[in-house]
Amino acid sequence: MRSTICAFLLSGYTFANSEAMPYKSWRLGFSAPNYMEVWIESADVVDIKEQVYPRAMSGTAAIQTPPNNTGDPRGWPEKPGIGKGKNVTGADLPKKIYVRWQSLVEPQTYQMVIDAPETTRAIMRKEGKSFLRI
Repeated sequence: MRSTICAFLLSGYTFANSEAMPYKSWRLGFSAPNYMEVWIESADVVDIKEQVYPRAMSGTAAIQTPPNNTGDPRGWPEKPGIGKGKNVTGADLPKKIYVRWQSLVEPQTYQMVIDAPETTRAIMRKEGKSFLRI
């Protein structure tokens, strides 16, 4: 069984001096399927200015455990939420996100690179709250 995670980007609210973004920070959050606990060793961000932000997030990913363990352990919940995470302050819009995580269900470590497409950055440039699942 292969462990999976889902990354979320949530744009912020306050204005910054950057012309690329109308806010000072954006949120990086992670979720895992029901019952599949994972530990995010490191989520490193490379922004569009090629600045590296190591360990922009680490810790447990959000999971949902249905009451009395009555949920289906296969797949993702219908409404996974925004995940556990942190605000990424000082970084410009994301270009790449490197994630290394451990499955706490199986003795495995995984890693992946998430390329943030320009369409995602275009949505993040708009003022207000937006929610993107990558």
